[in-house]
Amino acid sequence: MSSPAPDLPPIKEFKSQQYEFSDEHNREISALADAMRVTSSLMLLVGLAFAVLAALTVTQVVNSGGNYGPALGLCAAALLCLCVGFWTGGAATSFRKVVETKNEDVWHLMNALGALRAMYGLLRTLIFGALVLTVIGLGLVGFALMGK
Repeated sequence: MSSPAPDLPPIKEFKSQQYEFSDEHNREISALADAMRVTSSLMLLVGLAFAVLAALTVTQVVNSGGNYGPALGLCAAALLCLCVGFWTGGAATSFRKVVETKNEDVWHLMNALGALRAMYGLLRTLIFGALVLTVIGLGLVGFALMGK
């Protein structure tokens, strides 16, 4: 039978690398979380209003025939507002947990930053898409005017 190796290094004591924010920091983070929660709630309300308007517009178009463009625009606006509202709410919850919990500040902070990064990634993509569609629309209008 073999005996344990005598030259193994001692096991280091586990120390958390978590950072705990000061009371002043927590007040600032708490104010941010409160502002984000209000913004989230308002964006969700606006998203729901757009969804109701979209449903009414689709109903009107189905009953009377016509253009689905405005309904699609309202659906897109509802989706955007709801996504921003939910992501902002998730980030606000994580910022709130930074203040309320102990020894988990960095973990909650990273969750909040991840939610914000995802939201701004979506917004960046939507803004870029809007710019591309604007350039295409301007080009089509320009060609139509040149053809007259």
